[in-house]
Amino acid sequence: MKGINSTLILLLIGLLSGILLAPAFNLSLITSLISFGVALVLFSTNHFILKRNFTKNYISSILAFSVFVCIGLIEVDLTNPLRNTKHYLKQTAYNTETLLKLKVLEILKPGFYDGNVIAGVDEINKKNSSGKIILNVLKDSLNPGTALQVDDVLYTKTQLLEINPPSAPYQFNYKEYLESQGVYAQVNLKPFEFLKTKPIKHSAKGLASLLRNQINKRLEPYDFSTNSKAIFNALLLGQRQDLSNELKADYIHAGVIHILAVSGLHVGILMLILQFVLSPLGNYRSSRIIRTAVIIVGIWCFAFITGFSPSVLRAATMFTFIQLGLLLNQRQAGLNALITSAFILLLIQPQLIYEVGFQLSYAAVFFIMWLYPKFNALWEPKNKIVKYYWQLILVSIAAQLGVLPLSLYYFHQFPGMFLVANLVVLPAIGFLLIYGLLIILLSALNLLPQFLATGLDIVITWLNRFISFIAEIDFLLLKNIYFSAVLVVLTYLVITSAGILFDKVTFKRTTLFLSTMIALPVALIATNYIQAKSEFYVNHRYQKTIFTQKTPTRTLVFYSAEAEDIPPGFIENFKENQLITEVKNDSLSYIFTHSKNTILRIDSLAIYNIEGLNPDYIVLTQSPKLNLNRLLSRYPNAKIIADGSNYKSSVDRWKLTCEQQKTPFHNTYEKGFYKIE
Repeated sequence: MKGINSTLILLLIGLLSGILLAPAFNLSLITSLISFGVALVLFSTNHFILKRNFTKNYISSILAFSVFVCIGLIEVDLTNPLRNTKHYLKQTAYNTETLLKLKVLEILKPGFYDGNVIAGVDEINKKNSSGKIILNVLKDSLNPGTALQVDDVLYTKTQLLEINPPSAPYQFNYKEYLESQGVYAQVNLKPFEFLKTKPIKHSAKGLASLLRNQINKRLEPYDFSTNSKAIFNALLLGQRQDLSNELKADYIHAGVIHILAVSGLHVGILMLILQFVLSPLGNYRSSRIIRTAVIIVGIWCFAFITGFSPSVLRAATMFTFIQLGLLLNQRQAGLNALITSAFILLLIQPQLIYEVGFQLSYAAVFFIMWLYPKFNALWEPKNKIVKYYWQLILVSIAAQLGVLPLSLYYFHQFPGMFLVANLVVLPAIGFLLIYGLLIILLSALNLLPQFLATGLDIVITWLNRFISFIAEIDFLLLKNIYFSAVLVVLTYLVITSAGILFDKVTFKRTTLFLSTMIALPVALIATNYIQAKSEFYVNHRYQKTIFTQKTPTRTLVFYSAEAEDIPPGFIENFKENQLITEVKNDSLSYIFTHSKNTILRIDSLAIYNIEGLNPDYIVLTQSPKLNLNRLLSRYPNAKIIADGSNYKSSVDRWKLTCEQQKTPFHNTYEKGFYKIE
């Protein structure tokens, strides 16, 4: 990787290490600052000595790395919203009636019955406050005026509620995801339970939202189909709320869901379009400066129209640095600019590293910039049409290699038709961006003719049909692929070492590549050994009881009253995250054994006086009418678990009794599933 700034890579890796290690170390801010000070003094002293002696050693690099590890630790602590003494969790408690003043920050995809938004807490009980919540407002079809917009100010008296944890193992942890976004509570409201006022002054996001609403109003007289309008909003305006589940599923199965999230792909295509349009300016220094300025302004204007979503802000920042790097005409300017933008973004907001979009965007762009020139050097067609599609194939392969490990880890599927889909979709996206921006401009000037709007509708409709056709080729869509975090790291090492070996075949590079190839099967064997242990779970399912047991032979057994009670997602989640060999269904019994533990299930019959039984766990199901104090006196060492088949009032009463008796109690309504080791 000649030309890449190795110092910048070292500092980025150090910063990343600090951010990722922060939760494990859990150091206080004072400790992190002292560590930073010590590392900085040692680095400065070492650097001064080396400078005087005109020598170099690895100690300087290690100390510089340590300095930025400490910076990562400090940044995680400083950017934690819970550090703020005015955070709402410092001023009130969950399930407490509270006066709230909220400001709508972001509109999310609505549910069937309610609209969802992210709101900022401005005041609690008339005191200044801070922090973000997720707000669910019941839809009112008779009063559309209650629909919320960005920057709307709401006044209400209600309770802050905890966000529900996962109800089953390996389920998407929505609570953890929201907490990574700084959201720690939710509020559920009906339309008549709050007062809505308009803001005195709009934010940049609010102005962008007003602009998007105005664009959609201008397009209302034109006869767009529902799906075409949804795709238009997703591609041009960054709004995916109107996408149907069926349409989204088609794009996922075809392997092109990334085009519906305005991000690096769209900003990159826009940058290439602007570069092409401005190419007649020539390559003089003054024209390069003008071209760079126009492209950067165009990128940020597009970011404004799409509402400054996190993915667009990341992409705009990334390509701004790339443009500046190209302006300076540096070798490997694109890769250095990419690394610089990632470094600055993580320095400002370290939690970005946990966002899937951030990881996928940077992985895709990095591998396109690094691998595409290598692939293109193998063969360069003379025919322009063949060359264009050959370049598309190479870009698609490079991007897919870059995101493949992460895609398998997060989504556990591989679309075998991704290459065919991208050969059609990528040119279509470039065309639709130009066409769509023209439609927006003409509609804003009231000059949009009907035939142009109809043409856009036809193009998007045929694109949707093509995607649907690709998605229906099921046998090439590989699902439920097990892929662990260790395999992600090893796969990237294999791809990277292969790329390095591709440049030049040497003994060291060959040894590195073969070592990573050997490490993959070794990791799978180790995983196979580690997962060969028994596990038992009490799942949460409303009005149902479902237990899950994984045997040492990696057979998955679901215990329930009816096999139909088990959601398909429960099974898929296990298959995607465990090396499962077989899945079975069995009926519920009253006594289970797991390792050295005995589990007693008590249902509505309330039978528990069993001779010679000494359970380690007692699972209360179907709201049994019993005296819990008497049960606890008979089995004083048992841990109590209440699942979702019980009435909440019964669970609350049991919880209070267990707290008084100092007996461990787990409520799946509040804490999600329970794992018995």
